[in-house]
Amino acid sequence: MAFNEQSTSIKEAFQGLVPDAPAVIQGTVIEVGPLKIQAVNDAKLLLPEPILIIPFHLRDYKTKIDIEWDAKYGTAGIDSETKKDGEHPHGSSGQHGGHSGGDGSHGHPDSEGAHINWLRTYNIYGATMTVYNALKIGELVHLLSFNKGKKYYILDRVNPERYFDHEMP
Repeated sequence: MAFNEQSTSIKEAFQGLVPDAPAVIQGTVIEVGPLKIQAVNDAKLLLPEPILIIPFHLRDYKTKIDIEWDAKYGTAGIDSETKKDGEHPHGSSGQHGGHSGGDGSHGHPDSEGAHINWLRTYNIYGATMTVYNALKIGELVHLLSFNKGKKYYILDRVNPERYFDHEMP
């Protein structure tokens, strides 16, 4: 019996050395700007932005990208609408949708300015892309509670594939 009492006291000693274990909870975004999250199973637990750690991937952000398209992947089409008077070149033959002649430059009336250009290669280097990934009202998130509930790290959306159709501002 003395051995069990001793092992319990050692266990308690170790537990006393280790801080409270972090807990994972779910919350629903109820406000944005500033962000506020309500715990799913505790309506009284409201988490304001100052105690939330929001990872980079759950914000709107800009990043540099390169886009490279090669004919080995098939042809790439760019759907475009010509602005102003519709003037644009189409190579030396000038053939395009019934148009032909000269250096390929020609205009379209406003009603005919939209068309698709099919390309063998397409490259954009050093472009800036905006990723609209900030949390939205109603989204369900996983949170990691630590520091005895004084801080919460937002891990991710509960079902992130559901949110790929974010509306762009």
